[in-house]
Amino acid sequence: AQRQLLDTHAGAAPLGAAVATCWREWQRISELRRNAALDSAASARERELLTWQLKELKDLAFNGEEWVELNAEHGRLAHAAGLMEGADETLEALGEGDYAVSVVLGRLDARLDEMSSIDASLNEVRDLLASAAIQADEALHALRRYRDRLDLDPQRLGEIERRITAVMDVARKYRVAPEALPELEANWCQRLTELEASADPARLEAAEAAARAAYDEAASRLSAARAPAAVKLSAEITEAMQSLAMEGGRFEVSLAPCEPTLYGAENVEFLVAANQGQSLRGLAKVASGGELSRIGLAIQVMTSRDSATPTLIFDEVDVGIGGRVAEIVVKLLHRLGRDRQVLCVTHLPQVAACADWQWQIAKAERGGETLSAVTALDAGQRVEEIARMLGGVSITDTTRRHAAEMLGQV
Repeated sequence: AQRQLLDTHAGAAPLGAAVATCWREWQRISELRRNAALDSAASARERELLTWQLKELKDLAFNGEEWVELNAEHGRLAHAAGLMEGADETLEALGEGDYAVSVVLGRLDARLDEMSSIDASLNEVRDLLASAAIQADEALHALRRYRDRLDLDPQRLGEIERRITAVMDVARKYRVAPEALPELEANWCQRLTELEASADPARLEAAEAAARAAYDEAASRLSAARAPAAVKLSAEITEAMQSLAMEGGRFEVSLAPCEPTLYGAENVEFLVAANQGQSLRGLAKVASGGELSRIGLAIQVMTSRDSATPTLIFDEVDVGIGGRVAEIVVKLLHRLGRDRQVLCVTHLPQVAACADWQWQIAKAERGGETLSAVTALDAGQRVEEIARMLGGVSITDTTRRHAAEMLGQV
């Protein structure tokens, strides 16, 4: 998390992703080289098998688009006789003979045209029938064109069926769907390329060296971006600590060189000396709960423009502080809360009063068990709770007025 926070603050997240990509490629090639040295006989057998399998797929010369076309054409040819018979029957019913639909509709249309000249109320019926006659005529012409295109071609049907059978046989052999054969061929080609490279140690060593060089270059760019950001962030948080009851404290983003890793060429660690005279140590090792919370608050404020964290939780951020320091903490929390949700467990009335929403958390014993209760407070209850936090057990009208002032309710 510390490394990610620094990289985000430095605008170096894309560089970090590039380093990770280069690292994985370097490790992949390194593993290929090691495996090639350990198992050259097995690699030779696998190369031979893949070469034979790829020849079979290349001889088949199949692609996914062809499968769709084959099935569509097979469907048309296999049902051509039935389609022709149905088209002929429909054509006869539509346009041939004295009682064909188009002929009958034509006669009825002419008859209704005469009738509507006598009784205008038949105009709508005449128009509907005329429209039906036109549509029937259009259907007749479209069906004739379709019938002319239909062709009984047993030879072509046989060719397609043989092609489909050949594709299905290969797909069953390799236990994949016919549509997956092109992808299988591509995967085998890649694997064969890797194996052929492994058969040439010099080629693998050169590839590994190139991958290492690419990693080193990417890691160097990442280190160059991290260094100034670490110095700047260290100074900013050290300055913030002086106003958060940690006078003389120091904060440092440590960049310690290390062996190459997925994350770059250095370990990123946040070091802190909470008080003057103390030596820098890991953040979680030296800070108390309150100090840790306040340092975390300072870090979040300084990096808030870079972070996309939707919710921040602070516990014991107010331990051991009051007065001016408490006011500073309140301002920092309020600043963070402008563009994200901030949850804060607090005993300070100043902190509670600046919140948009407030809950009371209380413990009680029931049946020998200790239970915790969380209660959402309305405006009046907030005044009482802030007054209790200000005055303890005895709450006076003066305390309530002070609480109301803090909440801006007077």
